Amino acid sequence: MKKLLLALVISSGFSLMAGAQSKFSLGPNAGVGASWLDNTPNRKTKLAGNAGLSLVYSAAEHFGIGLDAKYSFEGGKYSSGQPVEVDLDYIRVPLKLTYFFSSYGHKVRPKLYVGPSFGFLVGGETTVERGGVLAPSVQSSKNLYKSFDFGLTAGGGVNVRLVKNTWLNADLNYLHGITDISRVAANPNQHNRNLGVNVGVNFGL
Repeated sequence: MKKLLLALVISSGFSLMAGAQSKFSLGPNAGVGASWLDNTPNRKTKLAGNAGLSLVYSAAEHFGIGLDAKYSFEGGKYSSGQPVEVDLDYIRVPLKLTYFFSSYGHKVRPKLYVGPSFGFLVGGETTVERGGVLAPSVQSSKNLYKSFDFGLTAGGGVNVRLVKNTWLNADLNYLHGITDISRVAANPNQHNRNLGVNVGVNFGL
């Protein structure tokens, strides 16, 4: 009798694990868009992009939690007498709470999401065009900008089931930086802004 009960408990445990695993999906994700730095004079956007992995856990029919890990190219352009172009390369980790508008079985599932975004500066250069015969001044962005950035991300899009347990994901995403990322006292209160389109494929685990 004890052996039968033990077998039932083990079997139930494996069933629960299998059920939990089926709610996870993982896959590659990439995006392109525009980024800029607010509170800079005569600011302009620059081309931005990202690529990495996206993990989603959907514990309920209409709700899910997503965690991305991406290499993100950001920055901006501005002019204060001299044109400046800032390239900021981050490891960007957004955590997203997602609401799905349709049920599990539907082929097309529109969604909205919001959550915090954590950025870790790993590279990039800042170029100042000096004009005339002088060569541009180029510095490592890590000397001018802080190593950590905190912000909020929000967006909306759609998941489309391609085949069983395989989804095409597409969304429009906005990043609103909260942290002052500037290390330079003469140029304080700079924040990341980013607007882009992301596309990926997630596979059920």
